[in-house]
Amino acid sequence: MAYEKLCEKELILRDELAIERTKLAEERTYLAYIRTGMTVAMGGIFFVGYFKEGPFSLIGYLAAFIGVVFFVYGFYKHKKTMGLIRKIVRSLHLPKMK
Repeated sequence: MAYEKLCEKELILRDELAIERTKLAEERTYLAYIRTGMTVAMGGIFFVGYFKEGPFSLIGYLAAFIGVVFFVYGFYKHKKTMGLIRKIVRSLHLPKMK
């Protein structure tokens, strides 16, 4: 792991700030998944509402479904990544994350 060498010595401020930047980057990525999922889903809902029938209505349903998939995948990926970050922080004997 990237922080294994730090387990033997005390972390300096630079290392602690690097961990905080990693957490913030993960939160930005999670928010990007939410934003993308909501945008695609809202576009799909627009297509379904505006084109009552026909191929564009089917495209709208597909887009709404894809938007929900983005949202769910982003949530899953965020939880998994934050779990890995917490595991690294625990192995380094740092104060607990919020």
